[in-house]
Amino acid sequence: MPERAAIPHSGRTGGGMIRSCIAALVDVLVEEVRPGLSPSDRATVRDYVLATSAAMPDHFRLGFRGLALLFELSSLPVHGHRFSRLAPGERAAHVRAWRGSRIGFRRSMIAFYSTFSCYGLYSLPLREEQARAKRIAA
Repeated sequence: MPERAAIPHSGRTGGGMIRSCIAALVDVLVEEVRPGLSPSDRATVRDYVLATSAAMPDHFRLGFRGLALLFELSSLPVHGHRFSRLAPGERAAHVRAWRGSRIGFRRSMIAFYSTFSCYGLYSLPLREEQARAKRIAA
């Protein structure tokens, strides 16, 4: 049985579950392009995406919260756990499945969070010892 990942923002409320899902999703997206990124820089990118999501107009925020909740729970039938409680490899597989889905809203949701993760990631100052990152696949 694979080791379960730590939950960055755990909570039993819908809001806590959604925050946990978005934080875990951002971790997967950042890991794809910057595997060696420091935990503090990862937290900065996560916080940026969470703040951006919270600042959306109500009519957008409600839809994206619903999609995040659907994404969080859609791993239950396949993996037996919510997305934010999966091991890193299972999380990456779940993201790949949604990114490659024939259902448009799944691909669009991953592209949306990829875009904001990319903005957060590339707004970090680049240190000389860091290699240039690959592009995030949307």
